[in-house]
Amino acid sequence: MSSNTTVITNAKLILPSDIIEAGTVVIRGDRIAACGPAAEVAIPDGATIYDAEGFYAGPGFIDIHLHGGGGYMAHEHPLEVAKAHLPYGTTGMLPTPSYSQDRDALRAGVRAITDAMEGDDPYRRLILGFHLEGPYLNPAHGPVTWKSNMRPVDPEEYRELLAMAGTNLKIWTIAPEMPGQSAFVDEVRTSCPDIVFSAGHSACDPETLYRFVPKGLRLACHCMCASGTTPVQTRFRGTREVGLDEAVLVHDGMTAEVIPDRGGVHVRPLLLKLIVKAKGVDNVIIITDAVRMAATGELFHRTDVPALAGFPDSDDVNINPNGGLSGSLLTMDRAVRNMMLHTGVDMVDAFRMASLNPARMLKMDGDYGSLAPGKKANLVVVDEQVRIRDVFFEGEPVRRERGGVQSVQ
Repeated sequence: MSSNTTVITNAKLILPSDIIEAGTVVIRGDRIAACGPAAEVAIPDGATIYDAEGFYAGPGFIDIHLHGGGGYMAHEHPLEVAKAHLPYGTTGMLPTPSYSQDRDALRAGVRAITDAMEGDDPYRRLILGFHLEGPYLNPAHGPVTWKSNMRPVDPEEYRELLAMAGTNLKIWTIAPEMPGQSAFVDEVRTSCPDIVFSAGHSACDPETLYRFVPKGLRLACHCMCASGTTPVQTRFRGTREVGLDEAVLVHDGMTAEVIPDRGGVHVRPLLLKLIVKAKGVDNVIIITDAVRMAATGELFHRTDVPALAGFPDSDDVNINPNGGLSGSLLTMDRAVRNMMLHTGVDMVDAFRMASLNPARMLKMDGDYGSLAPGKKANLVVVDEQVRIRDVFFEGEPVRRERGGVQSVQ
């Protein structure tokens, strides 16, 4: 038997629908060769044995929306961001250049990520594509410091971005109510038929939103954050209108991204429960929306921000210089833990929202998102509170040092 065979024993295996209390995973090369109850999985001779000591083993997390980590921004140093998040269980990601960049910076960001994916650095395999958040969004719904870079649809710009990105562009966040969006979406789909459009930083009414669903609009960008109700003034005093988020909850063809920070700042815990109840576990995806100082091992509680006065556990959110909310300091392990805390979902459902659901959204669930023979051997070993014990990436244990990864082969 080849020495590149590793067997994880004595593990509680987190599967899409249940947990195997005493399970074994056989890894051959970068793939899972076998997985199931220990009594039913033979251990090959000569294999390297990893004893999980009764902890949980589940699929690695896939973060489809993050802007940075490890002290770096994803549009500048995508490989460093990937390296920073890996020890926290993120084995697949979509680095996300955002509407905060002007035209030149956005173009450079797309080029940086594309070049990283086409290079020979082993961390490139963590990058499954990228997600463009804007820039053609509604300036009424974004941090004040960045509104100036939200701009009207520009065919010359988006055609240039498409030419650079090709099929590496997996998700594009739009504001469907803004001028020029329909023609823009149609042209993008011609170049990228499998692209997912996401509605965000938007005050879209339900009728407009639903018109875009057949055009590939399948996702709500950080649901319950940076979106509005149209019209803001209700027609009858004491009643409320239906806004973007409510429309997303109703439509069976849409999935909701959520940012579950510890204090419930991005999404209040009751709203997280509502989202899960309305959408069902299969239509919710956990993201971090992480920024530069995420995945550094440091969290910050801003006691000088009046808006956080009612949120005592708000050390994993990011506050911009104007005192406004601007992304998070989350890592995926922490986000999964928070989701369980706020909603009461169990480990199985939380892992679906952090692994299998994003893999399905990207049409990559044949390789990623669950523990099954033939899939990539990307795994995390965690305790009952989703604290990371170990990470396996493509079958190799990730050796960790303080502040980052020592090596990935």
